Amino acid sequence: MNFAIPTQYEATNESVCSDPFPDRSSGCAGKSSPVSVDLSFEVNPPCSKNLIQDPSCRSIRRLVARDKKAWFRYIPISPEWKSSGAYVPAAGFAATPPKVPYPPSGPRHPPDHDFMWEHGRTLPTYQFVYITRGAGVFESKPSGNQSVHAGDLIVLFPQVWHRYRPLADTGWDEYWLEFNGDYVRRLMTREEFTPECPLLHIGVRDDVLALFLKAIDLLRNEPPEHQVLLGTLAAQTIGCVISSLKQKSYEGRALAEVVREAKQWLAGESTRQENLDHLAARLNMSYSAFRRLFKTETGFSPGQFALQARLRKAARLLSQTNLPVHRIARQCGMESVHYFSRLFKQKTGSTPTKFRFSHPGSFD
Repeated sequence: MNFAIPTQYEATNESVCSDPFPDRSSGCAGKSSPVSVDLSFEVNPPCSKNLIQDPSCRSIRRLVARDKKAWFRYIPISPEWKSSGAYVPAAGFAATPPKVPYPPSGPRHPPDHDFMWEHGRTLPTYQFVYITRGAGVFESKPSGNQSVHAGDLIVLFPQVWHRYRPLADTGWDEYWLEFNGDYVRRLMTREEFTPECPLLHIGVRDDVLALFLKAIDLLRNEPPEHQVLLGTLAAQTIGCVISSLKQKSYEGRALAEVVREAKQWLAGESTRQENLDHLAARLNMSYSAFRRLFKTETGFSPGQFALQARLRKAARLLSQTNLPVHRIARQCGMESVHYFSRLFKQKTGSTPTKFRFSHPGSFD
């Protein structure tokens, strides 16, 4: 019986730019010296000579390449980690300058990941490919041909043929993260992720890029329990991408429309925190972001605005109807008539009954 030797491929960069955002105008951005590749092979740790007959031997065949334009690493994943729910077998980045063939010359990826444009490829796992500079093209069987721009995230699905490359005139910078597992597969069934729409326009975001860089750092340094950290990071990255899409969804709407919808909702709903959280989610933003936006535009917090709307409704009902005070309180979202009466007097200076007699039909 033959046993496959776990393979770890690594392409490292001795002088990786310390600026985590190399597409910006930092001192690292201008380093465009010719690519120099130094390949070496080593087996570590030492193993029995009867390697193939000894499946317990964790031999790692490492490919090390020094390249100032790219870094990647593939690590073997044990059955234990494959069953953990979320795991990351590989990550990396590549900066492809204009007029350079793609994939660039240098260290090759493992056979089941390497590809040429003419043939494309099919992966066994998910990948996020984040483009932070330049432009290019992407093609898959479900999506057809699509243009790619800086700020686009390419989602690669298992067993879906695809290919992509930068435009010759621009090149591009790409960061990629490979992941799989039962838990992340469930996350990837969300409506945001479909093979028919594999390009997600999230923009160039520091928070998203930081997660790719963290994965690269974990694979480079392998701290204790780095596989646990990588699995958690994969789920976090998916969540961050979903959040980014929600924020982009809000940004595409007119500000006045968002505030108008919030006002209408607040005027008719309870101001309990869970309802306010629901409103913020409905508007595709966090509650803190919604509260800040709403107060900037109206001068009131959402809770204050809702309270004012209810008091105005109560005043109208008191002056224009003969409804009992307890029914008016209930229609204004307050179950306790005592609380309603106390609050109404606090805000208007008059009890509901006195207000009714002093403002007969006068409220507009």
